[in-house]
Amino acid sequence: MRVIAIGTTGVNMKALSAELERCHKERGRGRLGLYFVEDELKKNVDWVIYLDSDDYYWQEQMWKEAVARSVARVEEESPDKAVLFMNLPYFRKSRFFPAVDVSLLRAYRPDLVVTLIEEAHVIWKRIQLREGREKTGAYLRLKDVFPWRTASILIGDIIAKAIGVQNVVMAVKHPSATIYKIILEGSRPWFYLSFPITYIRSDPEARGEVDRYRSVMHQKFAAFDPLTMDERVLKFAKRSGNSAVVEEGDRWLLPPGVKPAVEDEPELYPMEIPAEQVDEVLADIDNLIRFKDFRYILQSDAVAVYRPFMKKTFHRGVFSEIMYASNTAHKRVFIYLPHEDLVTGMDSPFGPGVGVVENEFEKFLNAIEKFVARFSAGG
Repeated sequence: MRVIAIGTTGVNMKALSAELERCHKERGRGRLGLYFVEDELKKNVDWVIYLDSDDYYWQEQMWKEAVARSVARVEEESPDKAVLFMNLPYFRKSRFFPAVDVSLLRAYRPDLVVTLIEEAHVIWKRIQLREGREKTGAYLRLKDVFPWRTASILIGDIIAKAIGVQNVVMAVKHPSATIYKIILEGSRPWFYLSFPITYIRSDPEARGEVDRYRSVMHQKFAAFDPLTMDERVLKFAKRSGNSAVVEEGDRWLLPPGVKPAVEDEPELYPMEIPAEQVDEVLADIDNLIRFKDFRYILQSDAVAVYRPFMKKTFHRGVFSEIMYASNTAHKRVFIYLPHEDLVTGMDSPFGPGVGVVENEFEKFLNAIEKFVARFSAGG
Protein backbone atom coordinates (compact mmCIF):
# COMPACT_ATOMS: atom_id res chain seq x y z
CA MET A 1 0.00 0.00 0.00
CA ARG A 2 1.47 3.35 -1.07
CA VAL A 3 -0.15 6.63 -0.07
CA ILE A 4 0.45 10.26 -1.07
CA ALA A 5 -0.53 12.49 1.86
CA ILE A 6 -0.84 16.19 1.10
CA GLY A 7 -1.95 19.19 3.10
CA THR A 8 -1.22 22.83 3.74
CA THR A 9 1.68 24.08 5.79
CA GLY A 10 0.64 24.02 9.44
CA VAL A 11 -1.14 20.66 9.32
CA ASN A 12 0.71 18.61 11.93
CA MET A 13 1.92 15.80 9.64
CA LYS A 14 4.84 14.78 11.86
CA ALA A 15 2.51 14.11 14.79
CA LEU A 16 0.23 12.10 12.51
CA SER A 17 3.14 10.08 11.14
CA ALA A 18 4.18 9.15 14.68
CA GLU A 19 0.66 7.89 15.38
CA LEU A 20 0.58 5.89 12.15
CA GLU A 21 3.87 4.31 13.12
CA ARG A 22 2.49 3.43 16.55
CA CYS A 23 -0.64 1.90 15.03
CA HIS A 24 1.46 -0.09 12.58
CA LYS A 25 3.52 -1.58 15.38
CA GLU A 26 0.31 -2.66 17.10
CA ARG A 27 -1.60 -4.08 14.15
CA GLY A 28 0.42 -3.91 10.95
CA ARG A 29 2.66 -6.37 9.18
CA GLY A 30 5.92 -5.74 7.39
CA ARG A 31 7.71 -2.39 7.32
CA LEU A 32 6.09 1.03 7.22
CA GLY A 33 8.05 3.78 5.48
CA LEU A 34 7.30 7.44 6.20
CA TYR A 35 8.82 10.06 3.88
CA PHE A 36 8.66 13.86 3.86
CA VAL A 37 9.27 15.85 0.68
CA GLU A 38 9.93 19.04 2.67
CA ASP A 39 12.77 17.35 4.56
CA GLU A 40 14.39 16.50 1.23
CA LEU A 41 13.77 19.98 -0.11
CA LYS A 42 15.37 21.70 2.89
CA LYS A 43 18.56 19.68 2.41
CA ASN A 44 19.31 21.62 -0.78
CA VAL A 45 17.75 25.06 -0.30
CA ASP A 46 17.52 27.78 2.29
CA TRP A 47 13.84 27.61 3.19
CA VAL A 48 13.21 31.37 3.43
CA ILE A 49 15.06 32.06 0.17
CA TYR A 50 13.09 29.28 -1.49
CA LEU A 51 9.72 30.63 -0.37
CA ASP A 52 10.56 34.25 -1.17
CA SER A 53 12.17 33.67 -4.56
CA ASP A 54 10.68 35.31 -7.65
CA ASP A 55 12.17 32.56 -9.79
CA TYR A 56 9.12 30.34 -10.17
CA TYR A 57 10.88 27.86 -12.45
CA TRP A 58 13.69 27.37 -9.92
CA GLN A 59 11.12 26.77 -7.15
CA GLU A 60 9.37 24.24 -9.34
CA GLN A 61 12.64 22.49 -10.24
CA MET A 62 13.78 22.26 -6.62
CA TRP A 63 10.43 20.75 -5.66
CA LYS A 64 10.60 18.22 -8.48
CA GLU A 65 14.10 17.15 -7.48
CA ALA A 66 13.02 16.73 -3.84
CA VAL A 67 10.07 14.57 -4.91
CA ALA A 68 12.30 12.51 -7.21
CA ARG A 69 14.78 11.86 -4.38
CA SER A 70 11.94 10.89 -2.03
CA VAL A 71 10.47 8.47 -4.55
CA ALA A 72 13.95 6.99 -5.16
CA ARG A 73 14.28 6.39 -1.42
CA VAL A 74 10.98 4.53 -1.38
CA GLU A 75 12.13 2.35 -4.27
CA GLU A 76 15.48 1.67 -2.63
CA GLU A 77 14.05 0.84 0.80
CA SER A 78 10.95 -0.93 -0.58
CA PRO A 79 8.75 -0.85 2.56
CA ASP A 80 5.58 -2.93 2.62
CA LYS A 81 3.52 0.21 3.27
CA ALA A 82 4.65 3.76 2.53
CA VAL A 83 3.30 7.27 3.07
CA LEU A 84 4.83 10.15 1.14
CA PHE A 85 3.98 13.41 2.92
CA MET A 86 4.14 16.78 1.19
CA ASN A 87 2.76 20.29 1.62
CA LEU A 88 0.72 21.24 -1.42
CA PRO A 89 0.40 23.92 -2.45
CA TYR A 90 2.81 26.40 -0.91
CA PHE A 91 1.32 29.82 -0.19
CA ARG A 92 3.41 32.96 -0.06
CA LYS A 93 2.33 36.58 -0.49
CA SER A 94 -1.07 35.55 -1.88
CA ARG A 95 0.53 33.20 -4.43
CA PHE A 96 0.17 29.42 -4.71
CA PHE A 97 2.99 27.26 -6.09
CA PRO A 98 4.39 24.98 -7.51
CA ALA A 99 2.63 23.31 -10.43
CA VAL A 100 2.54 19.58 -9.66
CA ASP A 101 4.47 17.19 -11.90
CA VAL A 102 2.10 14.23 -11.97
CA SER A 103 4.62 12.05 -13.81
CA LEU A 104 6.89 12.07 -10.75
CA LEU A 105 4.02 11.09 -8.48
CA ARG A 106 2.88 8.41 -10.89
CA ALA A 107 6.36 6.86 -10.65
CA TYR A 108 5.70 6.39 -6.94
CA ARG A 109 2.77 4.11 -7.91
CA PRO A 110 0.35 5.29 -5.22
CA ASP A 111 -2.75 3.34 -4.30
CA LEU A 112 -4.42 6.32 -2.64
CA VAL A 113 -4.18 10.08 -2.19
CA VAL A 114 -5.24 11.54 1.15
CA THR A 115 -5.70 15.26 1.70
CA LEU A 116 -5.13 16.06 5.37
CA ILE A 117 -7.06 18.95 6.89
CA GLU A 118 -7.21 20.73 10.22
CA GLU A 119 -9.10 23.73 11.63
CA ALA A 120 -8.23 27.02 9.93
CA HIS A 121 -7.74 28.87 13.21
CA VAL A 122 -5.38 26.14 14.47
CA ILE A 123 -3.32 26.38 11.26
CA TRP A 124 -3.29 30.17 11.55
CA LYS A 125 -2.15 30.17 15.18
CA ARG A 126 0.44 27.44 14.64
CA ILE A 127 2.02 29.48 11.84
CA GLN A 128 1.97 32.64 14.01
CA LEU A 129 3.80 30.81 16.80
CA ARG A 130 6.32 29.29 14.39
CA GLU A 131 6.92 32.66 12.84
CA GLY A 132 7.63 34.13 16.26
CA ARG A 133 10.37 31.51 16.74
CA GLU A 134 11.84 31.11 13.26
CA LYS A 135 11.32 34.51 11.57
CA THR A 136 10.64 33.12 8.11
CA GLY A 137 8.70 36.17 7.01
CA ALA A 138 5.41 34.27 6.77
CA TYR A 139 2.28 36.36 7.04
CA LEU A 140 -1.31 35.35 6.48
CA ARG A 141 -4.73 36.35 7.65
CA LEU A 142 -7.21 33.84 8.98
CA LYS A 143 -9.28 34.16 5.80
CA ASP A 144 -6.26 33.02 3.72
CA VAL A 145 -6.30 29.57 5.31
CA PHE A 146 -9.71 28.58 3.93
CA PRO A 147 -8.92 28.96 0.20
CA TRP A 148 -5.50 27.43 0.90
CA ARG A 149 -7.19 24.31 2.25
CA THR A 150 -9.66 24.24 -0.66
CA ALA A 151 -6.76 24.53 -3.12
CA SER A 152 -5.05 21.61 -1.37
CA ILE A 153 -8.17 19.45 -1.76
CA LEU A 154 -8.43 20.48 -5.41
CA ILE A 155 -4.82 19.52 -6.08
CA GLY A 156 -5.42 16.21 -4.35
CA ASP A 157 -8.36 15.59 -6.67
CA ILE A 158 -6.33 16.51 -9.75
CA ILE A 159 -3.46 14.19 -8.76
CA ALA A 160 -5.83 11.34 -7.91
CA LYS A 161 -7.77 11.63 -11.18
CA ALA A 162 -4.60 11.83 -13.26
CA ILE A 163 -3.20 8.70 -11.62
CA GLY A 164 -6.49 6.83 -11.39
CA VAL A 165 -6.88 6.51 -7.62
CA GLN A 166 -9.16 8.02 -4.96
CA ASN A 167 -8.49 11.21 -3.04
CA VAL A 168 -9.76 10.86 0.54
CA VAL A 169 -10.18 14.09 2.50
CA MET A 170 -9.61 13.51 6.19
CA ALA A 171 -9.17 15.62 9.31
CA VAL A 172 -6.07 14.69 11.30
CA LYS A 173 -8.09 14.76 14.53
CA HIS A 174 -9.83 11.51 13.63
CA PRO A 175 -8.78 8.61 15.88
CA SER A 176 -5.40 7.14 14.90
CA ALA A 177 -6.89 3.69 14.31
CA THR A 178 -9.52 5.14 11.97
CA ILE A 179 -6.94 6.94 9.85
CA TYR A 180 -4.75 3.85 9.78
CA LYS A 181 -7.66 1.62 8.74
CA ILE A 182 -8.76 3.93 5.96
CA ILE A 183 -5.47 4.96 4.40
CA LEU A 184 -3.17 2.01 5.11
CA GLU A 185 -5.45 -0.99 5.47
CA GLY A 186 -8.10 0.04 2.99
CA SER A 187 -10.69 -1.67 5.17
CA ARG A 188 -14.29 -1.06 4.09
CA PRO A 189 -17.03 -0.01 4.52
CA TRP A 190 -16.57 3.61 5.59
CA PHE A 191 -19.36 5.43 7.41
CA TYR A 192 -20.27 9.06 7.89
CA LEU A 193 -21.68 9.91 11.31
CA SER A 194 -24.64 12.31 11.18
CA PHE A 195 -26.01 13.68 14.44
CA PRO A 196 -27.38 16.92 15.95
CA ILE A 197 -24.74 19.53 16.67
CA THR A 198 -25.85 23.16 16.50
CA TYR A 199 -29.00 23.04 18.64
CA ILE A 200 -27.54 20.85 21.38
CA ARG A 201 -24.10 22.42 21.65
CA SER A 202 -24.96 24.11 24.95
CA ASP A 203 -26.96 21.15 26.32
CA PRO A 204 -24.59 18.95 28.40
CA GLU A 205 -27.05 16.05 28.67
CA ALA A 206 -27.74 15.88 24.93
CA ARG A 207 -24.07 16.38 24.09
CA GLY A 208 -23.11 13.56 26.41
CA GLU A 209 -25.60 11.23 24.76
CA VAL A 210 -24.38 12.11 21.26
CA ASP A 211 -20.78 11.62 22.40
CA ARG A 212 -21.64 8.15 23.70
CA TYR A 213 -23.09 7.30 20.29
CA ARG A 214 -19.96 8.59 18.55
CA SER A 215 -17.74 6.61 20.91
CA VAL A 216 -19.58 3.38 20.09
CA MET A 217 -19.37 4.03 16.36
CA HIS A 218 -15.64 4.83 16.47
CA GLN A 219 -14.98 1.63 18.40
CA LYS A 220 -16.90 -0.53 15.95
CA PHE A 221 -16.41 1.04 12.53
CA ALA A 222 -14.19 3.19 10.32
CA ALA A 223 -16.12 6.45 10.39
CA PHE A 224 -15.76 10.03 9.22
CA ASP A 225 -16.84 12.34 12.04
CA PRO A 226 -17.84 15.97 11.37
CA LEU A 227 -16.61 17.04 14.81
CA THR A 228 -13.01 16.10 14.17
CA MET A 229 -12.89 19.75 13.17
CA ASP A 230 -14.72 22.48 15.07
CA GLU A 231 -14.54 25.75 13.18
CA ARG A 232 -17.98 26.87 14.34
CA VAL A 233 -16.23 27.68 17.61
CA LEU A 234 -15.19 30.92 15.89
CA LYS A 235 -18.84 32.02 15.94
CA PHE A 236 -18.96 31.72 19.72
CA ALA A 237 -15.52 33.14 20.51
CA LYS A 238 -15.59 35.64 23.34
CA ARG A 239 -14.59 39.19 22.46
CA SER A 240 -11.90 40.92 24.48
CA GLY A 241 -10.97 44.35 23.22
CA ASN A 242 -9.91 43.96 19.59
CA SER A 243 -9.52 40.18 19.88
CA ALA A 244 -11.72 37.14 19.62
CA VAL A 245 -10.59 34.56 22.17
CA VAL A 246 -10.98 30.80 21.69
CA GLU A 247 -10.41 28.75 24.84
CA GLU A 248 -9.39 25.10 24.69
CA GLY A 249 -12.60 24.12 26.49
CA ASP A 250 -14.78 25.86 23.91
CA ARG A 251 -14.15 23.16 21.31
CA TRP A 252 -16.44 20.20 20.69
CA LEU A 253 -14.22 17.51 19.19
CA LEU A 254 -13.99 13.77 19.82
CA PRO A 255 -15.87 12.27 22.79
CA PRO A 256 -14.10 11.54 26.09
CA GLY A 257 -11.98 8.43 25.88
CA VAL A 258 -11.53 8.65 22.11
CA LYS A 259 -8.07 10.06 21.40
CA PRO A 260 -7.40 12.04 18.22
CA ALA A 261 -4.36 11.19 16.12
CA VAL A 262 -3.23 14.82 16.35
CA GLU A 263 -3.90 16.92 19.43
CA ASP A 264 -3.59 20.68 19.66
CA GLU A 265 -0.49 21.92 21.41
CA PRO A 266 -1.27 23.52 24.81
CA GLU A 267 0.57 26.68 23.71
CA LEU A 268 -2.19 27.39 21.18
CA TYR A 269 -4.65 28.36 23.94
CA PRO A 270 -6.06 30.72 24.87
CA MET A 271 -6.06 31.62 21.17
CA GLU A 272 -6.36 35.34 20.52
CA ILE A 273 -7.31 36.24 16.95
CA PRO A 274 -7.80 39.83 15.74
CA ALA A 275 -11.55 40.35 15.82
CA GLU A 276 -11.66 41.83 12.32
CA GLN A 277 -10.03 38.68 10.93
CA VAL A 278 -12.69 36.50 12.56
CA ASP A 279 -15.44 38.79 11.25
CA GLU A 280 -14.05 38.35 7.72
CA VAL A 281 -14.73 34.60 7.75
CA LEU A 282 -17.96 34.26 9.73
CA ALA A 283 -20.20 34.52 6.66
CA ASP A 284 -18.39 31.59 5.03
CA ILE A 285 -18.04 29.23 8.01
CA ASP A 286 -21.30 27.32 7.59
CA ASN A 287 -20.81 26.89 3.84
CA LEU A 288 -17.29 25.54 4.35
CA ILE A 289 -18.44 23.16 7.09
CA ARG A 290 -21.19 21.88 4.78
CA PHE A 291 -18.66 21.40 1.96
CA LYS A 292 -16.45 19.32 4.28
CA ASP A 293 -19.30 17.21 5.64
CA PHE A 294 -20.78 16.55 2.21
CA ARG A 295 -17.34 15.52 0.99
CA TYR A 296 -17.19 13.02 3.83
CA ILE A 297 -20.57 11.66 2.73
CA LEU A 298 -19.43 11.36 -0.89
CA GLN A 299 -16.42 9.27 0.04
CA SER A 300 -18.33 7.06 2.51
CA ASP A 301 -20.16 3.83 1.78
CA ALA A 302 -23.06 4.58 4.13
CA VAL A 303 -24.38 7.20 6.54
CA ALA A 304 -25.35 6.43 10.15
CA VAL A 305 -27.84 8.99 11.48
CA TYR A 306 -28.54 9.50 15.18
CA ARG A 307 -31.87 10.99 16.30
CA PRO A 308 -32.70 13.59 13.61
CA PHE A 309 -35.62 14.79 15.81
CA MET A 310 -33.69 14.72 19.09
CA LYS A 311 -35.66 16.51 21.85
CA LYS A 312 -38.52 16.86 19.35
CA THR A 313 -36.46 19.43 17.45
CA PHE A 314 -36.03 19.59 13.68
CA HIS A 315 -32.26 19.40 13.23
CA ARG A 316 -31.77 21.07 9.88
CA GLY A 317 -28.14 20.03 9.41
CA VAL A 318 -28.96 16.36 9.97
CA PHE A 319 -31.84 16.53 7.51
CA SER A 320 -29.68 18.19 4.85
CA GLU A 321 -27.18 15.35 5.25
CA ILE A 322 -29.89 12.70 4.95
CA MET A 323 -31.24 14.31 1.78
CA TYR A 324 -27.76 14.75 0.32
CA ALA A 325 -26.80 11.16 1.12
CA SER A 326 -29.94 9.64 -0.37
CA ASN A 327 -30.69 11.95 -3.31
CA THR A 328 -27.28 13.24 -4.42
CA ALA A 329 -24.61 10.85 -3.17
CA HIS A 330 -26.80 7.71 -3.47
CA LYS A 331 -25.53 6.24 -0.21
CA ARG A 332 -27.12 3.69 2.08
CA VAL A 333 -28.64 5.49 5.08
CA PHE A 334 -29.28 4.02 8.56
CA ILE A 335 -31.42 6.14 10.88
CA TYR A 336 -31.99 5.74 14.62
CA LEU A 337 -35.36 7.37 15.32
CA PRO A 338 -36.76 6.46 18.78
CA HIS A 339 -40.51 6.83 19.37
CA GLU A 340 -39.90 9.52 21.99
CA ASP A 341 -38.58 11.92 19.32
CA LEU A 342 -41.82 11.95 17.36
CA VAL A 343 -44.64 14.33 18.23
CA THR A 344 -47.83 12.49 19.20
CA GLY A 345 -49.61 11.30 16.09
CA MET A 346 -46.63 11.97 13.87
CA ASP A 347 -45.42 9.24 11.53
CA SER A 348 -41.81 8.84 10.46
CA PRO A 349 -41.12 11.13 7.49
CA PHE A 350 -38.63 8.61 6.10
CA GLY A 351 -39.93 6.14 3.56
CA PRO A 352 -38.18 2.90 2.54
CA GLY A 353 -36.42 4.72 -0.28
CA VAL A 354 -34.50 6.90 2.18
CA GLY A 355 -32.97 4.11 4.21
CA VAL A 356 -33.30 1.75 7.16
CA VAL A 357 -35.14 3.35 10.07
CA GLU A 358 -35.00 1.72 13.51
CA ASN A 359 -36.58 2.92 16.77
CA GLU A 360 -34.31 0.80 18.99
CA PHE A 361 -30.60 1.52 19.16
CA GLU A 362 -29.56 -2.14 19.22
CA LYS A 363 -31.62 -2.83 16.11
CA PHE A 364 -29.99 0.18 14.48
CA LEU A 365 -26.53 -1.21 15.25
CA ASN A 366 -27.56 -4.69 14.11
CA ALA A 367 -28.72 -3.32 10.76
CA ILE A 368 -25.35 -1.65 10.29
CA GLU A 369 -23.51 -4.82 11.29
CA LYS A 370 -25.48 -6.79 8.67
CA PHE A 371 -24.51 -4.20 6.05
CA VAL A 372 -20.87 -4.54 7.07
CA ALA A 373 -21.07 -8.34 6.75
CA ARG A 374 -22.65 -8.13 3.31
CA PHE A 375 -20.22 -5.46 2.21
CA SER A 376 -17.28 -7.57 3.37
CA ALA A 377 -18.66 -10.51 1.42
CA GLY A 378 -18.98 -8.34 -1.66
CA GLY A 379 -22.75 -8.13 -1.46
